Amino acid sequence: MGLFDFLRKKNPANIQVDKQAQLMPVTNAYLLKELENRLSASGYDVQKNQQYESLTINAELEIATAIIDSPDNHPAILHVKFLSIHPTCFPDGIDENIVGIGATPEEKVQSVLNNYLNTTFPPIMQSLSDNHNPAIDFYTSIENLDVQWHPALGVLALQGKWDQVPTGEPLFGLIKEKIQRNLNNQKFNWLKLYVARQQNGEIISDCLLNNEPWQQGLDELNAYAKQWPQQASFLGQKQFMIFRRCDAFDK
Repeated sequence: MGLFDFLRKKNPANIQVDKQAQLMPVTNAYLLKELENRLSASGYDVQKNQQYESLTINAELEIATAIIDSPDNHPAILHVKFLSIHPTCFPDGIDENIVGIGATPEEKVQSVLNNYLNTTFPPIMQSLSDNHNPAIDFYTSIENLDVQWHPALGVLALQGKWDQVPTGEPLFGLIKEKIQRNLNNQKFNWLKLYVARQQNGEIISDCLLNNEPWQQGLDELNAYAKQWPQQASFLGQKQFMIFRRCDAFDK
């Protein structure tokens, strides 16, 4: 069962939807304007593309958005595709589907922006600056050469009410060994992890490596969630990571 199938079937946050407000649909132009306002307020240089709907951040990162409409979506949900593009580092874009939840269009937009800006955006910007934590660097063997990688880890986002909040970097620790054997020989690799366990024990998970499904990572997530405490409680974890090849190992 997929994440969006789960969200369509029931109200994920028991939100009392403002039916009058829902008559005013969210437009992509409004979403981008709110994203522009949030980034500008954080001190970033933000330029709006005059040809199509996207923003350029600090003259290097382009962010494009698209609202994914479906008649099956719960009215409290806003589903947005974010494409983060760098002309040389990841020209095809880092593709992420993100959900916002709210009773009104405004609440849904702020929710989906909070999700993107708090989880995906920070590690992207960190990796572009090459500001890294040496304590979590690692080496892999590529073409018979040892190559150093600088991980940039997004925050571990939690869902549900955890009696004991996970400490450290449980998802990174879970996949660190396997990801080292699956990185492509390119400057950047990125990984999206999501796993949740419903009250009935069913697992919802998503694992994308460079925009493509990664089965080994998915298997690890599913096994991990089965071991969580608090049976009969909804719990979830989400994290976004980027792995930048150290400049010293660029050909």
